[in-house]
Amino acid sequence: MDKQFFVGMKISKDLQNRLDKPAPGTDCYFKKDNVEYLHIVNLGEDRFIGRFLKDGFPVGELDNVSRNVCSIVRLITGGQRIAEDSLHIYVT
Repeated sequence: MDKQFFVGMKISKDLQNRLDKPAPGTDCYFKKDNVEYLHIVNLGEDRFIGRFLKDGFPVGELDNVSRNVCSIVRLITGGQRIAEDSLHIYVT
């Protein structure tokens, strides 16, 4: 089984409520299986939303990925504030 790096944030109850009622026209950013958009994954008992990194992903691009994840989550949730330290790298 191959492991992948995942850049994302834990889905809190508040965030889950907002994901259940996304801003109009934004559910395509996380409900379709598209590598360019966000995915929801289960890690243990917690759920996370974020992006998978391709094998050999350039370290210098991590900043862009974290900004992209935050930007899309803000778009989906109608502008919810996202703390800078809420995104982490996980191995799935």
